[in-house]
Amino acid sequence: RFSSDKYATKGVSERVPLDTQLALWSILDKRKQRGDTLDCLQVFELTVEHVDGEPLQVVRNRQEDPPHEETIYLDVSEPVDGITLWVIDSGEYSTMLFPEEY
Repeated sequence: RFSSDKYATKGVSERVPLDTQLALWSILDKRKQRGDTLDCLQVFELTVEHVDGEPLQVVRNRQEDPPHEETIYLDVSEPVDGITLWVIDSGEYSTMLFPEEY
């Protein structure tokens, strides 16, 4: 899963900085490398947390089958708050989108 071409919708491209998008794809690559079984639907919830006065991007990644949830902290240029993204693997390609774009 998540080995084919990767795409982001226009909405994601307009609202989520590129470095954040790339970091989310990297999270999936790292999970594959460590041997995790990935569901075809990955959910990413993005929030911002301030640590020592600096904003950090908080990413909660979860899936249903098999159940998995983890929280990752990223140092990105422009943290975004209150955004949920889906990454769906169709088999032919993977797409990053907002749930309302499905």
